Amino acid sequence: MDRLSTEDATRVSDEELLARTVAQDVQAFEALYDRHAKTVYSLILRVVWEPEAAEEILQESFWQVWRKAEQYNGGGAVGAWLCRIGRNKALDHLRRLKARPQSDDREAEMLERISAPESRQVEAEVNRIWDRQHLQNALAAIPDEQRRCLEMAYFDGKSQREIAEEMGTPIGTIKTRVRIGLEKLERSLRAVGYVESDR
Repeated sequence: MDRLSTEDATRVSDEELLARTVAQDVQAFEALYDRHAKTVYSLILRVVWEPEAAEEILQESFWQVWRKAEQYNGGGAVGAWLCRIGRNKALDHLRRLKARPQSDDREAEMLERISAPESRQVEAEVNRIWDRQHLQNALAAIPDEQRRCLEMAYFDGKSQREIAEEMGTPIGTIKTRVRIGLEKLERSLRAVGYVESDR
């Protein structure tokens, strides 16, 4: 397997980057880190509430990915798998804190906050962020006219007739743009595993 160039790394799927990471391709690993570190860090920070600790846990998480990338079994998106690693390491960090004598009220408050119901929703929130990022990337790949029609229909709640009037375009053209845009959007999302194939 040839080493991945920095330019090529931006064009390949997460699964390909991970497969190359198994083969110890540094460029592929760095590309994977660049794509997902921000999201994984956000999740970790929501668990531990300490930026310095979150940064350290992020590095530990990606160090594990570098050493054990072959543990990914293909079940679900790579980004969600990376988030699970980060979340598990963040929870391990909290368990270690809880096992130690509490040094001050601030630490006690942090541990109490972590056991609150809200903290159990962190993974769901990160999955929503993950979904939104995939949707934004897929929309960015659609031609402007089709993307505008989709955004106006699904984000602004406008009817196809309203879109036609606002854009000064025949409604038949709007319907065609929406249909073709949706097909392209589905293909893009299917390519990253967000939409399961019917076949």
